[in-house]
Amino acid sequence: MPKQLRIPFHNHSNQKRLYSEFMVLAEACLSELILAHFKTDECEIAVIVFIHTQSRNGNYNPHLHVILAKGAFFPSNEDWKGFQYLSLYQLQLLW
Repeated sequence: MPKQLRIPFHNHSNQKRLYSEFMVLAEACLSELILAHFKTDECEIAVIVFIHTQSRNGNYNPHLHVILAKGAFFPSNEDWKGFQYLSLYQLQLLW
C-alpha cells in the first residue's frame, strides 16, 4: 500500500469494513483479469486473499497476500482450464 494511504487506513473509524473491502477489491480485480483472459464471464476463480498489517518489527504496513489457483472452473461443462501467464500490466490497469 502506498505510504500516503497508511495513515488514513490506520485512523479509519471502521477498519474491519475498510480492510474487508480492500480484500474484496483484490479478488474482483483478479476475477476480471481472468475473465478477460478466457474471454468469457462464465468461469469462477479459486483465490484466497488476506491482509497483513504488521511487520516483524511492529511497523504498520498493511498489504495483501494472495494465493491464486493457476486456472479457472467453468461450471457449465464442469471443466477446469489452466493458464500459464497473466499480464501484470493488465492487473495494474485494473487495480
